[in-house]
Amino acid sequence: MLLSDMTKGQLQREMDQVRDKGQAAYDAQNWIEYEVLMKRWYLAKSYLIHDSFQVQIGRTYALTEELDRLTVRELRGVMAWGIRESTAHESAVPIAMLLEQA
Repeated sequence: MLLSDMTKGQLQREMDQVRDKGQAAYDAQNWIEYEVLMKRWYLAKSYLIHDSFQVQIGRTYALTEELDRLTVRELRGVMAWGIRESTAHESAVPIAMLLEQA
């Protein structure tokens, strides 16, 4: 089932399952699997919060779990597209990765 088709309860269960699998991958030092699972977790969380989280176009946000910042240029669904401070290249991240205190 697509994340976009899930109810809030289904999204929360998906996040719980992915978190548990991610912890197992982390404990096994399987960094590639851990990174993929974390991206899925952030995507699921983005669908969960997209109605209540207001992203401001033109604002610069710190990124969760990254030493980088993103200046948001546009939103496409639950993805924020913008320019990364570290590379000056366009990039997309799930909105759940944006930290409001930036």
